[in-house]
Amino acid sequence: MAYEVTIHAISVPASGDLSAKQFYFGTINASGQVAVTGAAAAADGVIADKPAAADRPCSLYTTPGQVVKVMCGAAVANGALLEADAAGKAVTQAAGKILAKALAAGSGDGAIIPALLILERS
Repeated sequence: MAYEVTIHAISVPASGDLSAKQFYFGTINASGQVAVTGAAAAADGVIADKPAAADRPCSLYTTPGQVVKVMCGAAVANGALLEADAAGKAVTQAAGKILAKALAAGSGDGAIIPALLILERS
């Protein structure tokens, strides 16, 4: 299934080498830098690019309602609500913050799928 959307991102300094973290959930830490979101935690968005070192610009998709790509950490069903695993990847929501809704099935760890951003905060 194809989606036609305009995606908006903000630019925030990276907390470290995030070059292998594109499409992972990201959180802006106390230093004002993007870091990979922890297990079941609230996220500020999805890492959109591949900054290779700390303080390099990192694009972060932050607007709920946007359709973005997310990296799966396990198989997910189409329509499943998603949370972050310990690596910041999308997994089926159990007890953590609802961060997105899967718009396609993900076959397992490493699958990239479209998802509707929700970014539950409370």
